[in-house]
Amino acid sequence: MDERRTNTRKTLLNLLIAVTILAVVVLLLFLAVGFVETTMPNDSYMIEITGLSGLAVNGTATVMIPVPANAEGELVIFETFVRQPAGWRAGIRETQYGKMLAFTTTEGYAQDISIPSGEFETKEEPRLLVPVLATPENVSVDEFSRRSGGTYTTAVFLDGFVPPENAGSISFDLRYQGGGGMKYLIKENIWTATVDTAAPSTASGFVPVPADYYVIPGGLMPL
Repeated sequence: MDERRTNTRKTLLNLLIAVTILAVVVLLLFLAVGFVETTMPNDSYMIEITGLSGLAVNGTATVMIPVPANAEGELVIFETFVRQPAGWRAGIRETQYGKMLAFTTTEGYAQDISIPSGEFETKEEPRLLVPVLATPENVSVDEFSRRSGGTYTTAVFLDGFVPPENAGSISFDLRYQGGGGMKYLIKENIWTATVDTAAPSTASGFVPVPADYYVIPGGLMPL
């Protein structure tokens, strides 16, 4: 009887050891795959401008919006990357506040603008929609971009429209998101900057608007 119990215990012990070894091997394989897996950071800028359709144009009309850039003002997107929406000519333009993304009409009337865009890149760094006209507590753009979030002031630009008698508003829904790459099981931060506001269609020139900025922190990926 004692010999049978001893054999049973040995069998159970050997089985437990085998299961433990198998679990360790599976875990090591999982870690190995995750450790070598690399995901490139992604940049996306979703642009929706509505309320333009139906507006007459006085010669040529222009709409300008902020562009994603780092704290040093280096742009994320360039003219060759900007899509040309129907009825508009798009490009980067230098302004008194810095570079902005400009849309200029190619017809005698305006159309709403909708541009989804995205691309992979190699940099992972804090990004804002610039120009930055003002930050909370008047901190530097570099310091503000390294915070977890907040609301700052940027600008849009309107010129050359002939609004109807029952003038409405032009809505700007802009969303930039960048980062989120992963290397060696470490996921990088995701930086998001958005503008969700409206300006009167009678406006002419630069219009200060609020922009929201927040950071989704990265870190070690859960096993």
